[in-house]
Amino acid sequence: MSGAFIVFEGIDGAGKTTVCRAVAEALSGRGLEPVVTAEPTHVGIGAYIRSGAAGEISQMTEALLFSADRNDHTEHIMEWVAEGHVVLCDRYFASTVAYQSAALDGDSTDRDMLIDINRQFIGKPDLTILLDIDPSSGLDRAGARGEAASKFERPDFLAEVRSNYLRLAEEYGFRVVDASGEPGEVLERVMAIVSEVV
Repeated sequence: MSGAFIVFEGIDGAGKTTVCRAVAEALSGRGLEPVVTAEPTHVGIGAYIRSGAAGEISQMTEALLFSADRNDHTEHIMEWVAEGHVVLCDRYFASTVAYQSAALDGDSTDRDMLIDINRQFIGKPDLTILLDIDPSSGLDRAGARGEAASKFERPDFLAEVRSNYLRLAEEYGFRVVDASGEPGEVLERVMAIVSEVV
């Protein structure tokens, strides 16, 4: 079987990680061996981003770090796909564009510049699924995880991020799935779409 590159996008609390893992389990049940990955990655530059060691930095600097991490990550993704794996990625380039071009404390980065930077090296996913949810519902879910809130978890900011995502979905042909329903219903919709390419 030939490989495939599938990306899951959405605001905080949309269920990307949960859906990604559930899809991996479903595909494993069909005898496949999917590779599950995420951005930022957990090694190198991605691990540095996740550690928070960079401290207070501008959205532009953060966007460049995400893009540098993605450059290395994309090389691995393309290798896995070439080996015949289905690669399931929790966030990819759309996250950088959607989040870093939204104003956070008056700071944002030019959307077109972010797209141009990433265009130099990103792989083209066979499928990108945008899990769409109202920011207040997403924040309720995120809060239920019991984790410390990130700087991005604000209703007004996430409303702008969601709008950015929906614009990207229209421009790049992402498949939009309503993520506000029961987990089983959402997974069923997602698997119907995944089955079109796997």
